Amino acid sequence: MKSPVRCSESVQEALRFRKCYTFVNMLTTAVSIRPASPADRFRLDHLIHSTHILHNHLDWRPPHEWLGQRPFHFALLGDRVVGALAAPPDPPGVAWIRLAAVAAGYPIDGILNLLWDATLESWIDLRVSQVSCMLIDHWLKPHLQRRGFALLNDVIVLRRQRGAARPVAGSLVDGVRLRSAKSSDIEAMTAADNAAFAPPWQYSASVIQRAMGQARFATVAEAGKEVVGYQISSGGREGGHLARLAVYPHLQGQGIGRALVSQVVEHFERRGASQISVNTQRDNAPSIAIYRAFGFEITDEHYEVWQFTL
Repeated sequence: MKSPVRCSESVQEALRFRKCYTFVNMLTTAVSIRPASPADRFRLDHLIHSTHILHNHLDWRPPHEWLGQRPFHFALLGDRVVGALAAPPDPPGVAWIRLAAVAAGYPIDGILNLLWDATLESWIDLRVSQVSCMLIDHWLKPHLQRRGFALLNDVIVLRRQRGAARPVAGSLVDGVRLRSAKSSDIEAMTAADNAAFAPPWQYSASVIQRAMGQARFATVAEAGKEVVGYQISSGGREGGHLARLAVYPHLQGQGIGRALVSQVVEHFERRGASQISVNTQRDNAPSIAIYRAFGFEITDEHYEVWQFTL
């Protein structure tokens, strides 16, 4: 009696790979892509809460508020949503990957490839020139690399513990004063923001408006009747967060940024916040110097930012 033929491990692995490849190919062939609409809120929520293969951008807007904007696509297998990719430009010409998700148990590469092709068409149609992605979870990194993304920068997190040493607030430049920000300042704040930052870091007026609506503390620096800088902070007793700080470039180095940061520290200290955090680019030496002067320490927490140029 002949003994059964045993395949080598390499042959068995090749057979498993072939079966897997065939399955993935058949599955992705059956997947359709369509734009996501505001009526898809329930489907989107179900996908987000039922998968661990999820990238959710650190954003002022939750994912469902991007529904109906281009490009935001669903991947469907029959009636089931098995993937989503959202990256509408805001401001125009510059997009961030706001959401990327694949349902658990489905081929990540195959689903993302289909979503990417549809999204790329929309970017070209909308004349998007830059697409960026801040990596929260690194599962998405190899997919970005295969699509031509390159490492742009690293966003670092600094924290200041309550009671940390801080410098005595210096005097402001003559004619400059700080006051509470108002909704009527949004246009001027946007102009200051876009002067202080280059793409893809700029905020649109709609983002600043939303940030103002969620802020616990927001102030502007005013020279005469012109807004020349601003800060927006969120959080409470558990901890504050300096979410945005911007000063016109020609006025930087004159103590305006320091005065705004000093106000933020004083505000949260008075309210008993245990700590204050802030994010900035690793190569933003002037801002890091200001934060460190106020007792902020660089932490191990950081997020890579990758960028694709069309």
